[in-house]
Amino acid sequence: MIPTLERPPYGANAASEMPPSRRAKGVALSAILALAATTITGCVMTGRPTIDEVRADTDAMMQRVADEVPGGVPEVLPSNSPYLECAENSFYYSTRWTVAPEAGFNGSAFIEALPDRLGDGFREFETVEVSVPAIALKHSSGMILDVQVIDLDGRTVVSLLGVSACGEGEPPAE
Repeated sequence: MIPTLERPPYGANAASEMPPSRRAKGVALSAILALAATTITGCVMTGRPTIDEVRADTDAMMQRVADEVPGGVPEVLPSNSPYLECAENSFYYSTRWTVAPEAGFNGSAFIEALPDRLGDGFREFETVEVSVPAIALKHSSGMILDVQVIDLDGRTVVSLLGVSACGEGEPPAE
């Protein structure tokens, strides 16, 4: 014979059968867990950087690459519209620079060494094969950086194209 209890300790009315102090602790714990879940979800959903932040990050990364070019003199190329909509009230920022290196610059060696020099956070991005030394890199932030060593008007330059991650907000009037 299987023993049974006359009244199960935690039946359908378990909450009402609990002492008030234990019920209050359960309600408080539930509220804390719900608040924590809401906060974490809210942070994830609103965690996208602003357009100003992605622009600053992209320009800083372009400068970082330009600083790696021996004797490099950067020139920011003008753009009619550096912003492209990626979502409602959110935009990508793109910028193009050229960097003139010193005489005797070895473009192939520069491209080959660049990922290691930039360090963690970058991985080589899928590209098509081109006839010039080139590499496309994707940063963990979502930014894409395209680097090519080209001949421009009879001189060797490092051509940089940076495209930011999607940033929230309206672009500044330029």
